Amino acid sequence: AAEAILTRFLVELNRLTLSIDKKIETDKSSSTLIPEILTYINQHYCEKISLSSIADEFFISKYYLSHAFTDVVGISVNRYITLKRLINAKQMLSSGIKPTTAALHCGFSDYAGFYRAFTAEYGITPKQFALATSEADA
Repeated sequence: AAEAILTRFLVELNRLTLSIDKKIETDKSSSTLIPEILTYINQHYCEKISLSSIADEFFISKYYLSHAFTDVVGISVNRYITLKRLINAKQMLSSGIKPTTAALHCGFSDYAGFYRAFTAEYGITPKQFALATSEADA
C-alpha cells in the first residue's frame, strides 16, 4: 500500500513539474524568443538560413516560429531575411561594390534570385541602382 501511494505521489509530482515547465517555456518564448531570433538572423543573414534551420537552432517547431514571428514582427521570417539581405546589398552597392559580389556577400545563393528580389522590392535593377548612386556621388 505504501508503494502504491508513493508511486501515485511521484506520478502527480511529475505531472505538476511538466505543466510548470510548459508554462515557463511558453512565457519565455513569448517574451524573449523573438528578439533572440531577430538577433540570430541579424548575425547570420549572410549565411544559408531558413525557417527550418532557425527552428532547429532554437529547438522549436517551424510552425510555432512562423506564427509567433509574424505576430510580433508583422512579416514572415523569410520576408524578414530577404529584406535584411536586400538592405545590406543596397548599402554595399552604394559603396561601389559590384552587384554579383554584393549578392553573394549578403547571403543570396545566386545572382538571379538576388536580381529578382532586388527588382521586385525597389523597382530598379541592382546595376541601375549602382549606376545611379555612383552618378549621384560624382
